[in-house]
Amino acid sequence: MKVIAVATQKGGAGKSTISIHLAVQAMQSKKNAQVILLDLDPQGSVADWAKLREPEDPIELQAMPGNLSAYLSQAEDDGADYVVLDSPPYAGGTIDAAIRAADLVVIPIRPGPFDINAAAGTVEIMQQTGRPCLFVLSQVAAVGPEGDDTAAVLQDLYPDVPVAKARLGQRKAFMQALISGQAITEFDRPSSKAVGEIKAFFREVRSRL
Repeated sequence: MKVIAVATQKGGAGKSTISIHLAVQAMQSKKNAQVILLDLDPQGSVADWAKLREPEDPIELQAMPGNLSAYLSQAEDDGADYVVLDSPPYAGGTIDAAIRAADLVVIPIRPGPFDINAAAGTVEIMQQTGRPCLFVLSQVAAVGPEGDDTAAVLQDLYPDVPVAKARLGQRKAFMQALISGQAITEFDRPSSKAVGEIKAFFREVRSRL
């Protein structure tokens, strides 16, 4: 069983969107794959999305952070292939617990100084725990140097934390898919740029697990 935590101490970075898409891609990556999507965020965005789907597709649970280890033990006993953790956008024990439990920590970063600065706390926890980590640029504009500039700054500040080659664009299709209770790979045509971005990103994540 592989555990992926999506964590950053910054709201609006796209954590829930990324968590959902990683879970659906994990489900689609292997026949009969069992994927559990744990919503650790009190806002419940993932839980709201899951209400629009079949209960087992993927399995979504609103987890109490203090019982995270019990949820993970049960998931392993049940034969889960992947568990994706969507953490809340603030510092505290929930993010710490999610990072400590993860085989890989994904840190979404929107291009710009605010998300770069907010990453420091998450990276500090990762360094303290020794957990592997991966930045992913999220909501990247179609044109302009902001994506490349942000990637360069992150590599200067945190040379030990890789930046994913795949970037997730600022695309209405992602939100349209979520509103309909789908992921982009279920909503958009297979040849769309958004679908390609998510598939490429999941391949990078899987290669690091």
